[in-house]
Amino acid sequence: MSNEFDTMYINNLVDRDYPPMPMLAAADTGRLPEVVVTGEAEPPGPGGPAGKPEPRFGRGGVTKARSEAAGGLEVPAMGLADTLAGALRGTVAQSLGLPGDIESLVRLLTGGEQVLPTTERVSEMLPPVVPPGAPDMVGYSAAERRKTADVAGTLGEFNPIVGAPEAVKMGVKGAKAIGRELGPVAADVVETQLRKAGMIMNIVPEGPAQVVIPVKVGEREVKIPAQQASVLQRALKNLTPEEQAKFRSDTATKFVTILKQLPSKEEFGAAALAGKAKKGWYDGSTQAIIQVFGPDSQRFAALLSATSPQTSVESNLFNALQIWKNWTAAGRPVDRESIVRVMGDSVQGSKGEESVLDAWINNSVRALSSEDPSTVVLSGPKVNSFMLNLQGNVNEVTNDAWMAAFTYVDQTLFSGSLTKGGDPGKGPGYIAMNARVRESADYLTKLTGEKWTPAEVQETIWSWAKTLYETASAKGETRTAVQLIQDNAITDELIAATPDFRTLFYDERFGPILEQAGYTEQLAQLRAATSGSDVAAGAKKSGAGGEAGAIDPKAQRKYLERNAKRLDKLRKDREKEAAAKAKAKAEGQSGGIK
Repeated sequence: MSNEFDTMYINNLVDRDYPPMPMLAAADTGRLPEVVVTGEAEPPGPGGPAGKPEPRFGRGGVTKARSEAAGGLEVPAMGLADTLAGALRGTVAQSLGLPGDIESLVRLLTGGEQVLPTTERVSEMLPPVVPPGAPDMVGYSAAERRKTADVAGTLGEFNPIVGAPEAVKMGVKGAKAIGRELGPVAADVVETQLRKAGMIMNIVPEGPAQVVIPVKVGEREVKIPAQQASVLQRALKNLTPEEQAKFRSDTATKFVTILKQLPSKEEFGAAALAGKAKKGWYDGSTQAIIQVFGPDSQRFAALLSATSPQTSVESNLFNALQIWKNWTAAGRPVDRESIVRVMGDSVQGSKGEESVLDAWINNSVRALSSEDPSTVVLSGPKVNSFMLNLQGNVNEVTNDAWMAAFTYVDQTLFSGSLTKGGDPGKGPGYIAMNARVRESADYLTKLTGEKWTPAEVQETIWSWAKTLYETASAKGETRTAVQLIQDNAITDELIAATPDFRTLFYDERFGPILEQAGYTEQLAQLRAATSGSDVAAGAKKSGAGGEAGAIDPKAQRKYLERNAKRLDKLRKDREKEAAAKAKAKAEGQSGGIK
């Protein structure tokens, strides 16, 4: 185990809300109370009677004045100080090393790898009571001082452990006292006591026993495998209070597991920089919706989000505009039956209400029937986050199929449904992606000196990944995604051409719908506010490799190639799946005859 991990682990435990212990401050600064003595003779001073030299202590002499300056400690007092300091050091060591001691017992009982530092390891890391090179005193040598402190330290390890249940103290320290030579019966008793105390558990049903320690999340504590605790603590700053409130011990463990599997912030950052030509996608779309729909902008954003699953950006806008136009013409009904009928008359397809996807209905009804659209919560974390992004919330992250493709994770990790408490259904996978995107936004802000929001990170990654994947999949294209990156084939112009709602308002397919719905004047104002020569939302040119000087070109290329490899792997997976389905279909039609 590395010293770096040990130090981080101890700092983690010290940061918990335990009652303060004087030794902790000393351990943190690397200093313990000590008495300064010297072997140099002191000149006579005026403090002795009748001008005689002062009495001296220690080999070579320490004047009484020097002794008083060091705390006035003579030999008995020094011994007491060493005893107290040693005992306190032992108490600190066994308090901080308790989870490691428990883990060593779990290893004895169930096997596994020792990850956390034990009391002995922690004790080695703490500064000694008597530092190396400490001089002897008359009648009390440095070696004797060390022995006194060591004996007291051993006794200190059996002192009450702050915050630890009695069962744990007795079980762990009792086992240590007998050298951990536990028989089957004793082992079973200790394991039972540790489980009762909540210090070991099976995180996964039927899985191996693991040492768990509590981590403070908001106003609560969740118990999580000790080796995951530091990851969780670092990630909490990138989660909203509502997201943190969803954690239990099992969900927190799953969250950390998924977070560790996601690409690094550097890979996220490289893709965002490469897709920077589309930075401002959400901001531009939000402003366009406000410009056209005015006081109805939040409701239309909710409808647009409600009809976004399983469709393209263009089809999404077409369906939403048609529904809005026909719903307005019908007098804006709020009952479910009327809204579904309007949807059937509006969406693409020739089957009426059967053309309306089930995934659209409930959320569209919520969007169009709510008295206050600002309070609407859509079912499903993706559509709800999308709605909030389109309403100007830049801290939310829309984790959709393209973000799943970019990270090469199963899209079901982002699924969820509305709860009775009004949560859209964010699960550990969705929250883990949020944490990584927000971490990447902070990273890019520091790296470039330019403010990046989580929404901007997601929109630029989305645009870059979609452009790269579709280019590699285009008919006649023989290069892989990695080769396209190596050839600098993914240009700003290609990325800027990725559609967004603001640019689509200028499209001849959508302008007439808005005019028919009575928004001719608003559309004209939008066009006047944004010159026709630059309607791409936030089209900030950045160069093929991302913002110049923000990242080393070799590192940028390396991270982009890593990202491209995942997209290539996904494309191969899908090709194999399509081939298998085609084969199964052919065999079914031929009766299984090959």
